[in-house]
Amino acid sequence: MTSRITNAVVGRVDDLAVGDMRLARVGPRRIAVIRTPLGVHALDNACPHQGYGLVTGSLDGELITCQWHNWKFRASDGACLLGEEDVPCHRVDIEDGEITVSVTEPTPAEARAALWPSLRRGFDRLFVGQMARDTARLLHAGATAEDIVWAGVEAASPREEYGIGHGLAMAADCLTLSDLYEGDEKTLPVLQALAGLGEPTRNRPDTPLPHPDASIDLGKAIEAEDPDAAMASTLGQIHSGVEPATLRRQLVEAVGAHHLGYGHGAIYTQKVFELLDRVGWERAPGLLPWLTRSITYATREDTLPYMRKAMRLIEAADLDAMAAAPDRRDTGWTDEGQALRSALLDSPEAAIDVAERAVLDGAGVGGLLDTVSLAVSERLLRYDPANDFDLSLDFGWLDITHGVTYARAARWAWELDQSPATARLALFTAFLAHDTGRAERWGARRVSTPELVPVAGDVAAAVLEGRADDAVAHALAGDRVEVGEALARASLADRASSWIVAAHVIKLGQAAREEAASIGSSLPLAAAARFAAAPRLERFVAANAAEALDFVRTGSPPKR
Repeated sequence: MTSRITNAVVGRVDDLAVGDMRLARVGPRRIAVIRTPLGVHALDNACPHQGYGLVTGSLDGELITCQWHNWKFRASDGACLLGEEDVPCHRVDIEDGEITVSVTEPTPAEARAALWPSLRRGFDRLFVGQMARDTARLLHAGATAEDIVWAGVEAASPREEYGIGHGLAMAADCLTLSDLYEGDEKTLPVLQALAGLGEPTRNRPDTPLPHPDASIDLGKAIEAEDPDAAMASTLGQIHSGVEPATLRRQLVEAVGAHHLGYGHGAIYTQKVFELLDRVGWERAPGLLPWLTRSITYATREDTLPYMRKAMRLIEAADLDAMAAAPDRRDTGWTDEGQALRSALLDSPEAAIDVAERAVLDGAGVGGLLDTVSLAVSERLLRYDPANDFDLSLDFGWLDITHGVTYARAARWAWELDQSPATARLALFTAFLAHDTGRAERWGARRVSTPELVPVAGDVAAAVLEGRADDAVAHALAGDRVEVGEALARASLADRASSWIVAAHVIKLGQAAREEAASIGSSLPLAAAARFAAAPRLERFVAANAAEALDFVRTGSPPKR
C-alpha cells in the first residue's frame, strides 16, 4: 500500500496577509492555511486535543494558540509547544502567486510509525488524554492491543526499582479483558493498562540490565537475594534458547519456596507468563528479568514470627504425597458440611494440618484451592466496608482480595506443573485464607454473611451505581460467563478513584471469572461484585499518616 496525495489550490499569497489564518479544504481534510513572517504554512485545522478549529484561535508571530484550552503550536511544522500531541503539517508550494497544499494520507504502517513516539511521550508524562487519543489512532491504523500494551510494559519495567508490581499485573488482566471489545472500543482496557503501568513509574530512571550469564543458578541467586545475579541468569538462559517451560518451572519453584510478599510473588509470575503468551516469547528479555528482580526483593513472610506455627506444619507436610494425590474430580470429594471451608475461615490458627489431610483424603490440591477461593469469597461477603474508614485498622478490603488472586495464581502453577513446589504453594494459600481474617480476630466490625438469594438483574449497573447487595444477588442469579463479562466491563469503568484500587478491582474481577469457571460456583463472582460496588476509602495518605504518628509516638510496630 502506498501513500495517497491530494493537492488543492487554496488561494493566492496576495490575498493572505502576514498574521492571517484561513480555513481551506483539501479533499475531505479541513486545513488551516497560515501566513507568518517566515512564509505560508498548512496544518490540520483540528486541534489534536479535542478537534476545535485552529483558525478560531490566535496567531502571534510563529505561535498558534488554540484558545479553547491554550494549547500552542509552531506554525512551520505543527510542533506542540504547550499541550500534548503535535498537529499534522502539510506541504505548501507557491507558483505564480497561487498557494497549493498537498495532503499526504499515510499508509497504516506510516501512521503507526508516527504515532508510537507520540504514545511514548504521553506515557512518559502520564498524559492520559494523549495516551487515549494515540491508542485510538493506533488501533485505527491497525496496531494490536498486544503491541500497544507492550509499549507501556517496555517503557515501565526498567523503571521499577524493585522489579515489576501491581501495574504489570493489572496490564496483563486488561489485555485479557480487551478480548471482550471490538475495534477501537479496545481503547478502554488498553488505556487502563497504560495508566496502571505509568502511574507508579513516571519520572523514574531506568535500572540497567546486567550482562547475561546462563552459568548462574537462578534459584540460588534468588535465595541469596542477589537481584543482579538473578537477572543475569534469566537473561542468559533466554539468550541460550532455554524453553519457556523450563524457566517458568524455575520461577514457580522460587515462589513456592516462600510465602512471598503476601502472595504477590506467585501472582506476578502468573501474570508475566500470561502476558508473554499474548505478546510473544521473543519479548521475554524485556520483561522476565524484572520479574526475577521483584521475586528476589520480595519479603519472605514465612520467616516472620507471625507465621512460625503455620510454617512448622508446612515443613512437616508430605508434599510429595500431596503432589501425587488424586484430584477431587477423580475421587468425587466434596467439602462435607463445609468442614474445610470453616476451618480455613474461623480456626484460631491457620488450619494447615486440616488442609493437608483434606488433600490426601480425596480433595487433591485442586479441591484445596477450590475451598480456599470459596472461603475467601465468603470472607469478602461478610466484611464490613465501614472498617476501611477506621484508620486504626492496618488492614482492609484490598488485603482480603489477595486471598482469591493468590489461589488463582497457585492454581495456574499447579495446572502447569503438579509438583511438591506447587503443592507447597497451595498450603501458603490456605495460610493466607486464614490471615485474611486478621481484622475479624482484632474485633473489627463484621456483617452477618447475607442470605445469598439470587435475583435476576443487571450486575454491571448495580456495581456502577454502588448497590452492593443487588450486585451480589444479580451475580448469583446470572449465567457465570455473562456475569463475569459484565463484571469485567464494570471493573474498567473507573469507579475506583486511585489506580491501586482500580488495579485490585480489575485483578479480583478477572480472578473471580476464572475461579468461578474452575470451581463451578458463582460465589467468587458475587464477592468480586460486592467489592466493586461497595464504598471504599482511598486511605493511603490518611492511613500512612495515622500509622506514622502511632509509630513515632509509641515505637511499636503495627499489630499482626
